[in-house]
Amino acid sequence: MSADFETWDHKVYYPAAEKLYIRVTADKETKKILGAQMLGTYKTEVSKRIDIFAVAIYHEMKINEFSDYDLSYTPPLSSPWDPVQMAVQNLAKKY
Repeated sequence: MSADFETWDHKVYYPAAEKLYIRVTADKETKKILGAQMLGTYKTEVSKRIDIFAVAIYHEMKINEFSDYDLSYTPPLSSPWDPVQMAVQNLAKKY
């Protein structure tokens, strides 16, 4: 099962917020994250964020475990929930 998610790369009240598009795929039965695709501009830190998914896939993480990641937060760079976590939370609503 897959879900698409659109959000901002960081808090919009800080200048130069950019759109970030994320698709997450997980196994419907085991709920393991199987893959992710991400699209954004140079400033949206796509490479940093896709690495988070790579670690989750390597460790066979389930979607309900993904929000347990303790990711760095500062308003000019992200949100309290990082966009990758918000995308997986969006996918979890389908289960």
